[in-house]
Amino acid sequence: MQRGLVLYLGIVRHGEYESLLNHRLPCGVLVDTNTPLRLADTSSFALVERFDFSRPRAELVQRVREIRERHGLSCLMNTVEHYVVHAADVAAALGLPGLSPASARQCVDKKAMRRRFFDRIGPRATARFRAVASEAEVLAFADEVGYPVFLQPDSLFSSLWATCNDTAEELLASYRAIQDGVTRYLEAIGQPDRCLTAVAAEYLEGRNRSIDCLVDAEGHVTTTPVVDVLTGRDIGINDFHHFARITPSELDVEGQEELQSLAVEGVRALDMASCAAHVECIGTKLGEIAGGRHGGNRPRILDLSYGIDLILNCCHVLSGGQPELRRTRKRPAAIITPFPRQRGILRVIRHLDELTRLPGYRFHEVRIQPGKGVGLARDGYSAPLYIELVSENGDEILRGVDRIASWTDLFEVD
Repeated sequence: MQRGLVLYLGIVRHGEYESLLNHRLPCGVLVDTNTPLRLADTSSFALVERFDFSRPRAELVQRVREIRERHGLSCLMNTVEHYVVHAADVAAALGLPGLSPASARQCVDKKAMRRRFFDRIGPRATARFRAVASEAEVLAFADEVGYPVFLQPDSLFSSLWATCNDTAEELLASYRAIQDGVTRYLEAIGQPDRCLTAVAAEYLEGRNRSIDCLVDAEGHVTTTPVVDVLTGRDIGINDFHHFARITPSELDVEGQEELQSLAVEGVRALDMASCAAHVECIGTKLGEIAGGRHGGNRPRILDLSYGIDLILNCCHVLSGGQPELRRTRKRPAAIITPFPRQRGILRVIRHLDELTRLPGYRFHEVRIQPGKGVGLARDGYSAPLYIELVSENGDEILRGVDRIASWTDLFEVD
């Protein structure tokens, strides 16, 4: 790796930097003044500065150029979907390895991404979909493919306004919520001129699983082990937040290899290189690919379960090198991030004493304190609670996940 900072753009969170500090690599972060996300403990960082990422891109490029002149840069790191295009534009402008701006824009546009999957891999690769610009178009698509219908904005992140709709009434209400909510959201983050449309897709039945990939400068793809995911919908909530990530996968070896091959096809369909990619699969089809970054909490769970240092390998790739995903162990693990079932003010988090007595309990962190606003991911909120379970016994992990899911009164909200 080149000498200089590993510079995070936008935000850096728990589990996304610790291994770099352990390897004595200097880290810095240029924090977005607009982000609602919780900043990690950056007391050991060599640089912490702030910048309004809604400002013109040329100003961001100049700010990073100045940081490079003062400290040097080994690579740019991005860990959040919101900053994929920012990072790609800066890397291209400064001649640094990274996802190309064209590929970055494919990755954040849901309809363009699905169209590329359809054109380059075939109809087997993904769900049927259509960009919709009116209530009539939404209903016409539902009449064509049948219910339920999955509806989301074409280029937002973290499951914002993503819904599964079983009736025409639900579908129209969700479409109207997107029209109203997205406008207010874009104004709140300083992007009032940005235009978004909605994408309707057939609802894919099947288990949600994810695979993270590292792609070198030549486009060669290295895949990580499959991670099983429980979404809010799996535990009875009409929301697609990731409630739990569980390793190792329950899928058999042949099934995992098929999903990994599909992930590679998807990454190549988007012309990705010099980047990380987070691939989400539903059943045997591609859900979407978050390009230019690893998946949320994936570095942590891959380390807990397999000893894989995903962050260090991301740095290798983003510095023009090759990944080496060595597995040093194999043990069951889970990361759980419960969400409240309603929007409001958080008053109490219950069951924390019981949580620490669960078999396999390792760590938890309260990320939103009582007195603050909370809600579901589709409404733009983050999870108030983060939990890690690790055990040599996979059944203990599954029982722990089930127990936490049973706490429907975990959050008191009014």
